[in-house]
Amino acid sequence: MKKLNWQIYALALRVAAVAVVGGLLAFLAYQAVAPEGSVSATSYLIKPAPFVSEPKPSERLAVPVDDQLAGTVRPLVDSPLYLDVTPPSSFDSITETVRYVNKGGTLLELGALASSIDDQFELRPADNRLLDSLQWNRVASGQLTLLERNHRYASIDEFFSDPPDLSHLAVYRAKTDVPYRPADHQPLTQVREIEVSLRGRHRLLTYVQGEPLNFSFQVQDMNRQEGADPVIVSVYKLGEKEPFTRSILEDDGNTKDDQRSSKLRTVAVSVTDPAAGTYQIEFTASNDIFIRRIMTSNRKLVFVERIYLGDHVGYSDVVNPLTVYVDGQGLVARAAHLESLQTLSVDGRPLVLGEPQTRYIRRLSAVGLVPVTSPERDALLESDGLFALSQEDYFNPLPFTINEFTTAPDLSARGIDFILTSYEPPETDGAVSAAQATFEVDKLARTADGAFRFAILAPDVIVRQQDLGLISVTFTFNREPVTWRNALARLVRMFTGPAAAEPLVLPDGVSYEESPQ
Repeated sequence: MKKLNWQIYALALRVAAVAVVGGLLAFLAYQAVAPEGSVSATSYLIKPAPFVSEPKPSERLAVPVDDQLAGTVRPLVDSPLYLDVTPPSSFDSITETVRYVNKGGTLLELGALASSIDDQFELRPADNRLLDSLQWNRVASGQLTLLERNHRYASIDEFFSDPPDLSHLAVYRAKTDVPYRPADHQPLTQVREIEVSLRGRHRLLTYVQGEPLNFSFQVQDMNRQEGADPVIVSVYKLGEKEPFTRSILEDDGNTKDDQRSSKLRTVAVSVTDPAAGTYQIEFTASNDIFIRRIMTSNRKLVFVERIYLGDHVGYSDVVNPLTVYVDGQGLVARAAHLESLQTLSVDGRPLVLGEPQTRYIRRLSAVGLVPVTSPERDALLESDGLFALSQEDYFNPLPFTINEFTTAPDLSARGIDFILTSYEPPETDGAVSAAQATFEVDKLARTADGAFRFAILAPDVIVRQQDLGLISVTFTFNREPVTWRNALARLVRMFTGPAAAEPLVLPDGVSYEESPQ
């Protein structure tokens, strides 16, 4: 009798196990097919969730705490925070929704990896308490909103047809083609050579009027990282997303990480008779690529938001101090390696880089160019402004950029009367806010593991510790619902691996110079 009972019990266990496995397979199959056209996966940032990795790096989240109004939250203590997402099958777009509590007014942005060459992220504004607090007139059209201190424009089109002076305009995550016209531009009559040592991707601006545009870059592949290292140099009219011209330099043939540097090679771009205006040169490359020399016949040259001072290992035994100039509201500096720990001079004051790959922040109070001297080079400098290699190179064709340093008194002090932005305030329910951004899959890059990588960015959270608490992150995978007409094509697509994405040059992307594991 006991033996019979045990057999019945064992049979029941096997049936239950089969039912559980079958139910799980049916659930996964349903998720993969997604007949309604969308599937959602939610991470509460405490343990892994289906299709969503654990947060990376984990130390950027504090231990969970209980909030009286929001429930369990995880304070964000550093940024960016990354989540890798692997959808159950092919989808057309992915919507990222973050629920959070923002007690300190931390600036928040959402991003997705879009470039596989230089790890650039496409960013979307999510929460900007400064813009929310301004009691200014608002004019909206499509994805753009114009904030006016005093009402002047009836529409966005009217703004672009008769824009204000650049000195009265600020932007936040928006592109504008408000023209820059210097009164005293004098073209050069010969090519000049600029000796540099710059590492990886850079975004440059130049101005032309009655002259050709031409830039040649002498580059060296240092082969410190595994993989191919092509170089893409693209020229854009400022504010446009389609390149005017483009040149590609293929990898040097060595894809190993054997630290055998290549010979100097040249990649060049030119436009014979460009219309007068500001042009953006996008130098797209991995950190294996060093620019050793720039040749150009254009007088003005600045670097947008970042400049990576490269080392001279494998190139030269002489390392001289280098001074660059910056015009932003703040400076963020990082030493790349232990060997490059150093003390910078920022406007005559020391800024100690005491730990490798640690962000050191200095608020810049001066209006105008601030000198930054690096005795060792091998340092990454970032700012909301522009960098110049010399005071003679400097020009500023851009409106004032709003970032985490900006305050309402700053806007008044600078005479800002207009703000152009793509920002829309998040939804709020009591103390809880929800920010959302949708990204097209065919414009996203994948990691080496085949996942999509998303980022939650709060650049000033390291100063406002414990002020931003994350509740959950939901990813919604979207595509057209299944119908009898598209069912076969959908089934074929489910079992077809994702097409290899073409390397994307992102003229307005941001890179965080890190590869979280």
